[in-house]
Amino acid sequence: MLGLGLSQYVPYVIYGLFFVVALYAMFVRTEAGIVYLCFLFPLYGALEKTIKSELPLATDVVDILLICMILGAVFRGSDTDAEERGRAPLTVPILLLVIYSLFSLLFGTFVTGAEFIERFAHWKNYMIMPVLYLLTYYRFEDKRWETLLLIALALAFLVMDFRFQQSFKWVQHTHYQVRSRVGGIGFLGPNEFGSFHTIYTLFLAGMFLLDKHMKRRIVYAVLICCNLYALVYSFSRGSYIGFLVGLLFIGVVRNRVLLVMLLIFLFTWRSFVPLSVKERIDGSFVEEGTREDAMVVGGGVVETAGRKQIWEKALKSFAQSPFSGTGYNTFQRLHGKDTHSVYLKTLAEQGIFGLMLYLWLYILAIRSGWRVYREGSEPFLKACGFGFLCATVGSIVVNLFGDRWTYLQLGGIYWVMWGLVDQEYTKWKKAYKEAEDGATGPVPSPLLAPVDESGG
Repeated sequence: MLGLGLSQYVPYVIYGLFFVVALYAMFVRTEAGIVYLCFLFPLYGALEKTIKSELPLATDVVDILLICMILGAVFRGSDTDAEERGRAPLTVPILLLVIYSLFSLLFGTFVTGAEFIERFAHWKNYMIMPVLYLLTYYRFEDKRWETLLLIALALAFLVMDFRFQQSFKWVQHTHYQVRSRVGGIGFLGPNEFGSFHTIYTLFLAGMFLLDKHMKRRIVYAVLICCNLYALVYSFSRGSYIGFLVGLLFIGVVRNRVLLVMLLIFLFTWRSFVPLSVKERIDGSFVEEGTREDAMVVGGGVVETAGRKQIWEKALKSFAQSPFSGTGYNTFQRLHGKDTHSVYLKTLAEQGIFGLMLYLWLYILAIRSGWRVYREGSEPFLKACGFGFLCATVGSIVVNLFGDRWTYLQLGGIYWVMWGLVDQEYTKWKKAYKEAEDGATGPVPSPLLAPVDESGG
């Protein structure tokens, strides 16, 4: 670690801190557990070493921390502000998600005969993210802890990108080769690594555009530059597309100058991107009739790395069971390969209702980010809303090319940010209503205030 030979001790430090933080979260502040988990998500490789160590209860440290946070939230009683905020906006969707995905899990076991234990573990880790949303919404009360969360994330991103650079510098990447690709999020591969950077770099870009605090903007700029290095050399084409679509969204909604820059980039990118990246992108296009794993897109024939065949299998699987699907997390076990698209995976495994529920969550996420961006009364609050909105757009796109949704290390931070955005909105709405009723001092209506379109 940092060239000091301390890497062997990191799992022990993480392990010890888990129990310290768990006790603190249970008896003092729930926020401590959320901050600690969010710090570790980008460094999941180190967390994975801890989980796989032979230390007592090491495999269950995340579950233990989560249980302690839940117990602490229950034992310490309801917070007055939390009671006044009322029910979290995602309470009903989360309840439906838990119930239907559990039904689908059991259906996949009893009807298709798919193995249960590993699938249950995957489902349990997936469900941690909605729980983090609820804990964040109800128990993340102190602004100082929000600041600490952002600092922890900034440090984690820097360490993550530094570790990637240290690994990547030993890889031959003058020309593109499959072995040139380096992952960085535990057992997940380079495509997931690139998707992580797409989602959270777009979040940082949104924050940079709207947050007027100069020191924070410098931090955002540094993190964006470091993340872009890792994103470029992830050699993930889906991540590239997701990032460009995110920038296009920012250009349309916020800064028209960015649209001009994107147009210039599309015509000149070959002049300045690394040769290995050009070779990776050029390898996406093949001569018609020379590959079976290719499809026509926009008049060109695009190599799909076998996705075309597996997508056809997913659609056939859906056609055979359109309402229930084959059951949660069964497709790869039944067909030997993943669908390489969360949308088709959900459709094949959970049917029409499962896909509608998944798409509904994205619609709600867009609504959450948009209303805070448009109605927020402070630049930082508006920046959080817009950053989350940009991250959602990136997530929508990258999930077209693989499962970037159900893995805790990819989506944990996203759900925590979602909880903070919804909490801030309900706080503002309450304050604004009180101002209208004359209970407090006047609060100017952000709805009537002009929105700065300069992109500053």
